[in-house]
Amino acid sequence: MFEAPARPVLVSALDADLRHSLAFLLAAEGFAVESCATWPPEYMPDADIVIVDEASLPRPFHGDQRLSALGFGVVLLTNKTDLARRLPSATVVRKPLLDRTLIDAVQAVIRKTPRNMAKRDE
Repeated sequence: MFEAPARPVLVSALDADLRHSLAFLLAAEGFAVESCATWPPEYMPDADIVIVDEASLPRPFHGDQRLSALGFGVVLLTNKTDLARRLPSATVVRKPLLDRTLIDAVQAVIRKTPRNMAKRDE
């Protein structure tokens, strides 16, 4: 059984309906959620993972060292393979979102975050 972390998941999605839907889906699975419309957010919570929809990224997007250097997992929601190549450390979830694809990806990334790896070793 998966135990959701105490730290929130940060959702970055430009479309308000998508942002609210993602927050609802994650909350239904037991995750604490914070959200913002664009990347980077004005306030960066102490999150275990960030879910970034491609539309919330600055244009043109050539990669983002801030995403790579945050020290926690990144899930990129996209339907563009070239965008996925610009964030090689991200877990890519293809849109449209079907079934439990996003939840499964979030759980897998959280299991691999340094905080949770250290917790398992205790």
